[in-house]
Formats: sequence, structure tokens, C-alpha cells
Amino acid sequence: MIYEAGTALLAQIDTDDETYRITTGESIDSLEASIAVSGLINPPILLSIKNQQYRIVCGFRRIKACRQLGWEKMDARLLMTDTPAVRCAQIAIAENAFGRALNPVEISRAINLLSTDLKDDAAVAEAAGRAGLPLATAVVSKFRPLSGLPRHFQAGIIAETLSVPMAERLQQMAAEDAETVFEIFSELSAGLNVQREILDNAQETALREGVSLQELLTGDDIMQIRNDAELPRPRKTACIRKLMKLRRYPVLSAAQERFDRRAGELGLPGSMQLVPSAGFEGMDYSLNLKFSSREQLSEQNKIIARLLSSETLQEILG
Repeated sequence: MIYEAGTALLAQIDTDDETYRITTGESIDSLEASIAVSGLINPPILLSIKNQQYRIVCGFRRIKACRQLGWEKMDARLLMTDTPAVRCAQIAIAENAFGRALNPVEISRAINLLSTDLKDDAAVAEAAGRAGLPLATAVVSKFRPLSGLPRHFQAGIIAETLSVPMAERLQQMAAEDAETVFEIFSELSAGLNVQREILDNAQETALREGVSLQELLTGDDIMQIRNDAELPRPRKTACIRKLMKLRRYPVLSAAQERFDRRAGELGLPGSMQLVPSAGFEGMDYSLNLKFSSREQLSEQNKIIARLLSSETLQEILG
């Protein structure tokens, strides 16, 4: 056994030293109530350091709860002073990874803990795996920077309003641009594909127009959408996506808008859809039909007959 059971005075535990902290959770209300009723079922793991002090390896929230309850001492599992840092890191990872999935920021903290002594990504992945956190080697470099991001960016990643791939791209931007993009993503709570689409279009447009991302995304047209308190979040997302696409592809977007307006005048039911060629690069159109009975198909056939004499369709095709 690498530690021994013992007792530690809470005054001897350095709670400001968060070297081995993995968890991003802060709330201790339910934990404090549980300890008050049932006692400390799982003692924290402490590392003996100089001057009869202890560094926390596992149990930051438990120790905080015990202090809140007014305890002066507590049971603990004590590690020897010469316990290797990598071993302490693995213990911290193992306790946190047991029984739950770590969020991306916690994974980043675990990777950085191991990276203090292990410089090779493959070695870090192997050590994490032995501690109960399976990682592909390629993930190590991808996740390592996350715990170094601003706190509110990390909170966005944890809340899943900022995806990990987008967080990687924010790190490559000027600070004011990254902040503006983060604010929009937080407001919209959109998925990765939508975030990527908006950012791709915004970056290309900003480059072509010779402005910064911050200037583009805080312009009057965007801010009017963002500040509309009556507009539901999904609608805001749709409006911003459309606006960014229009700004990046003005000719194509105008053509799509004209087509949508004229196609709407055809009065087709939801089971029928007129589809232009991709990017309006050809003259071919498709008419998609959905039906569940011969009767429905017969009705659609009547609509097709009507379309053949439609001046609106002729204008679209022309």
C-alpha cells in the first residue's frame, strides 16, 4: 500500500495548493449535508510536505465541506513525502475518473498534471490509461491547452455552449475577436456544425471586407438580431446564419432568396419540393415527391399537371 490511514488537522491542510485538482465542480451543499449525517465515508488522500503540512491529492470538496461543518481534524489516507509526482497525478485521476466521465477541462487538467514529468504524448496517454482514463495519443495535444483558457471560456466548454474544436480555433485569434465569437456562441448555444458554419463565413467575410471579426460581429445588422429580446434563440441562430451566408456569398444568397420566393408562389404541399441544382450552377431542377398511398400520388399527379401550365414555373425555369 502506498499510503497509510491516519488523521490530519484541517489547519495543516493547504487548501490554496490546487496542484492535483482535477474536478471543476465547486458546489458542496449536498456533500456537506451527507457528511453531516453519515460522516466521512471516503477519506481524502493527502501528501506529506514540509513543516508538517499536507498537500491535497484527492478530496478538495470533502475537505471544504468538513471545514464548513467546523471540524478540526479528519481521517485521511497519507502519502509519503517521496511519492513521485506522476503517481500522485495518477491517484488524483483515478479517483475522479472512477464512476463518471470527465469533462474536457478536467481531461485537460489530468493531461497537464501528467505532462509535468512525462514529455511524450504517448507516455501521457499510457499513464492516463493506467489511471482509468483511456486517451488516444492524438487527443493529448488537442485537450492540453483547454485548462489554460480564460475561466469563462472553460465554463462555456463545460456547459457545452463552446465546442472543443471551436475552442481550439479561438486560441489562434486576437483576444478581442475570440471574446466576441465566444459571446455569440454563448448566446446561441448552437451545435458544432452551426458554430463552424457561422465562424467560417464570418472569417471569410471579415478577410474580404478588410475588417476584424469583432467589427463584423458587432455591426448594426448582427447586433439588431442579438439584442432582439422578442426573438427566440433558435430564430436568432437562423437569422445570424442567413446573414453571415448572405455577407459571404451575396450573389448566391440573392439567387437562393429569389428562388425561395418564386417557389413559394407555386403553392406546393409539404409532400412536394422543387429543388434547384447545387449552387445554381446548372439548369436542371428536381421535383421530390413523398406519398404513402395511391390516392396521394394521384393528387400529386394533378398538381404536376397544373404546374405544367404555371407561368411562375416557366419563369423559374427560364
